[in-house]
Amino acid sequence: MLRYAPPVKAAWTGFLHGTGPAGHAVQVYRDVGELADSVAKYLSAGFDLGEPGIVFATPDHWACFGERLADSGWDAVRIEQHGLLFCADAETTLAAIMDGERPSAERFEVVVGELMDRVAARFPKRRMRVFGEMVDLLCERGDPAGAAALEELWNRLARRRPFSLLCGYQADVFDRDAQVSLLPELCRSHSHALPPDDPGRLERAVDAALEKTLGASAGEVRALASQQARRKRVPPAQLALMWVSSQMPLSAERILESARANYLREPAAQSPT
Repeated sequence: MLRYAPPVKAAWTGFLHGTGPAGHAVQVYRDVGELADSVAKYLSAGFDLGEPGIVFATPDHWACFGERLADSGWDAVRIEQHGLLFCADAETTLAAIMDGERPSAERFEVVVGELMDRVAARFPKRRMRVFGEMVDLLCERGDPAGAAALEELWNRLARRRPFSLLCGYQADVFDRDAQVSLLPELCRSHSHALPPDDPGRLERAVDAALEKTLGASAGEVRALASQQARRKRVPPAQLALMWVSSQMPLSAERILESARANYLREPAAQSPT
């Protein structure tokens, strides 16, 4: 059976709560509520430690994030009193850093880097927590190459400044195109990854789909995914779907559709993080 490997879960929880080293994490989500849960935990844990947060979000998403933050004890009044939050519109910021069809390293440094320097000057020796969805906007526009280029700019920035970064991508994990293009790139460019909803629910759905479609051969895919999960900090169910999508094209669609049906039949659980 596929299992949400304890090291993967511990790494994700550690990232959200700041108990581990700074990282570059990605939340893959179907519904903005899933993303809001992670963003609120990530920011509120930082606020509790006196760590400032920088958010690049769309107004609609920020409204949802704000509701979740209030539920965690950080409503708008308390956030304002402590001065720990700095927000920027994702669409406006993205437009400012683009040079034609690609993000510009120079513009990114001026727009994003200088904002982070101003925040760091106000909170010396404290880790900054950044959330951004500009990469998701690029993917929505059909520009995954632009999103990958922007992720690389974030990684370069992280080598020069002390911050952790959480990205959000809206994606269908049961879509083969996403499994062979977008999701492998996300796993490559991020230190931590979390799939939509409850990872345990996803693993049960994928495990049953592998068994139904592959029979005895399902064990080989499970073993491979579980082994890689320990190294890559990616849930094994996600690794299994990526592997069958790229290596077993004749079976991949049946596995993905079966996993989707299994997933939708099971009632949603509360967030595991």
